[in-house]
Amino acid sequence: MSSVIDPTIAQRRLAWALSVLIGLSMCLRTSELQTEFIVLSHPEPARPIGLTCRIPTTDSAPGVKALSRDIARRFHLAEGAAASITRAAFSAGQARGIDPTLVLAIAAVESKFKPGAVNPATGAKGLMQIMPRWHQDKILGIGGESSLLLIAPNIAVGAAIMAEYLDAEDGDIHDALGHYLGTTGAERYVRRVNVEMAHLTRVMKAT
Repeated sequence: MSSVIDPTIAQRRLAWALSVLIGLSMCLRTSELQTEFIVLSHPEPARPIGLTCRIPTTDSAPGVKALSRDIARRFHLAEGAAASITRAAFSAGQARGIDPTLVLAIAAVESKFKPGAVNPATGAKGLMQIMPRWHQDKILGIGGESSLLLIAPNIAVGAAIMAEYLDAEDGDIHDALGHYLGTTGAERYVRRVNVEMAHLTRVMKAT
């Protein structure tokens, strides 16, 4: 008995095969679209372009915590206050291109790290004992004379003054400190600042 292929059955089988292939194709395309949607919905964060270096924040600068602890211990300060003073010195030092331990050493000798210190004889104010009558231009930039009793503004002004004196003296710290003191007794003053700066530098190196 010879077999006879029903053309209707063959057409149905071909149509079924085509429908299966189309269904698979649509499933694959849907999966691709979902993947694209997920990628577009969660883009990678933009990265800065053209940066050649990263400036560290003051909190991550080497020795900041160690210096804060050392200053708090030796000058009987709250650790939070010592940390604020140290961070301000690092920020001002970075801004003015001078060693932050020099800024801290001047504050140590001038006021023993007392933000509210005022010299009744000269009128010098704050951590770095700024003389308002000689530095009005810089004081206006921090919001006025009352801001000299705040930590960051006072240190910013003091660092700016010291940076100017260093420039005027071609980087000679001894002579620049003499200008900063502005009165007699510069040799003793310079020695005290140098001793404090050397100590702070050792604390930093130890970390």
